[in-house]
Amino acid sequence: MKLWTRSLLTAVAGAALIAASACSPSEGTGDGSSETSGNSPSSEALASVKPCEMLSSDTLSSFGLEVPGKTKSELPWKPGCYYEGDPFTVRMEKNTRQTVDSSEQKSVWAEFERLEVNGRSGARVITKGATQTRACGVMFDAGEGIVQVRAREIRLPDDEDECAEALKIAKKIEPNVPEPA
Repeated sequence: MKLWTRSLLTAVAGAALIAASACSPSEGTGDGSSETSGNSPSSEALASVKPCEMLSSDTLSSFGLEVPGKTKSELPWKPGCYYEGDPFTVRMEKNTRQTVDSSEQKSVWAEFERLEVNGRSGARVITKGATQTRACGVMFDAGEGIVQVRAREIRLPDDEDECAEALKIAKKIEPNVPEPA
């Protein structure tokens, strides 16, 4: 039993280390193994995409975002990067287990509106829990997964358009990620 516990702790520590380094600005060689969902095509297609490196510092600053971003990874197949900013905070993430089509089937959406991001299949989304928080997301297909940008207005009055901001940022990201498979 002690060997199993030690192995589990080693695996958890290793996964935490990989997740923490996913958006690191260091110049490690990386082998694309930060995805822990196996060797599925979706994880391979998006393995080289690092959410904290999808846009240059100058581009991020032009949107009023503070650089560098902070790694925020709730799930291993959904690594993200969070940026403080004014008037918006922004989270950019990749998801190797969903596409725009499969995301549409989820019951979490208060709003799901199809759109295109530079010609790619995409959607403007607001989750049921975010209808009062002035938060909006834009997702688009990349590889066999999606890239999503969520913008949230951080101050009153509610006179900014977080959906338009998320779409502007998504359009800047789109050329930097793999084509849909």
